[in-house]
Amino acid sequence: MNPVAKIHTSGGVITVELYPEAAPNTVRSFIWAANEKMYENRLIKRIVPGFVLQPSYCYFDEKRCDYMIEGEFAANNIDNPIKMEKYTVAMAGDGEKEAHGCEFFITLTDEAGEKLQGRFAPFGKVIDGFEEVDRLASVELKRVYPENMDNAVVNQPVKDEYMLHVEVETFGVEYEKPEIKYWVK
Repeated sequence: MNPVAKIHTSGGVITVELYPEAAPNTVRSFIWAANEKMYENRLIKRIVPGFVLQPSYCYFDEKRCDYMIEGEFAANNIDNPIKMEKYTVAMAGDGEKEAHGCEFFITLTDEAGEKLQGRFAPFGKVIDGFEEVDRLASVELKRVYPENMDNAVVNQPVKDEYMLHVEVETFGVEYEKPEIKYWVK
């Protein structure tokens, strides 16, 4: 049985099935980050309508979980069979070799998934709480960074939204600490 994560937000719960057979180190990283409470009371800082909801964006001041792991995706010559489509959960990263250790996102459309396929590490799928993903994807936003770049838009909710905590049911399976490449300074 695959592990199941419950992502508690300001407005509800998003339930995600994790796929350790497809992205073992990425799943271990997500579970470890949740167990280490790295996802506790995180202000949701990045929503790109029609593209991604990124509840754990670390760019501004969240150094407590700012580490990199090997990217489990095709661009890094690693076979990951998970299809990126609407409601796929994947780990952010450089799109070439590395994945961010705990900076995950949820794709908001099939088209977004197609653009991201093979360059980011999918490791789960939303199985319940679709209405909460859709609610967060439609809140009023303000652009906070960058002011004049097109490739990494950061829109933050006008009214603060939080990822309160993440709990993972592993059904008795022990997951080791992930293999961390390095901590970002």
